[in-house]
Amino acid sequence: MGTRYQDQPVEHWAGPESLDPTPVWKQYLLVALLLVVGLVAVIAISVTALAPYLATPPALVAGDRLVLAAGEVPAVGGQPKLIGVQLAGSQRSFYLVQPTKGDVRAFRAHWAAHFANTGACDIDTAANMNIASAVPVLVAPCGDRNALAAFDLRGAPISGAARGLDQYLVSVSGDRVIVNLSRLIEASERTNAPVPTGIPQPQQP
Repeated sequence: MGTRYQDQPVEHWAGPESLDPTPVWKQYLLVALLLVVGLVAVIAISVTALAPYLATPPALVAGDRLVLAAGEVPAVGGQPKLIGVQLAGSQRSFYLVQPTKGDVRAFRAHWAAHFANTGACDIDTAANMNIASAVPVLVAPCGDRNALAAFDLRGAPISGAARGLDQYLVSVSGDRVIVNLSRLIEASERTNAPVPTGIPQPQQP
């Protein structure tokens, strides 16, 4: 046999407020508010993502992305080009290189022989330091054992170093190059490896 609600004690009865649902207009208002918040979030993310393509090079846009004109990229195998303080800041300056066609890299211009960052120094080009070299080379006067460290255009150590150059993430899109200064890729350090010899020496004046 079923039990009628009238047979239940009064204290078990649902109050009249249980029969009063949330007004429909409040439900519509909540849905509209959520839609507006979602739309604003989508627009903000879209603008941030498109910022490098909307800005006029050179420009530093949201996300610490430096936008450069494609014309700033050195020729294939050419001398590295320093992008300095006025664009990237003194601690984030870098050398732009193109070792092979379409392979554009941005090597941080500040380097240390070990991750401990002791004895760090600024790197330079062999040409600027009057060092004889058949090909463009990047050098740093703070290599292992006080040697002059040298690196090829791919950032790999040629001599005087157990680790290569740190580099920023780079993307090339049409007429512009985008360097992500918030994405520093640190070169791995070789342990128990012999330090290369044959360090290029400065030419005598």
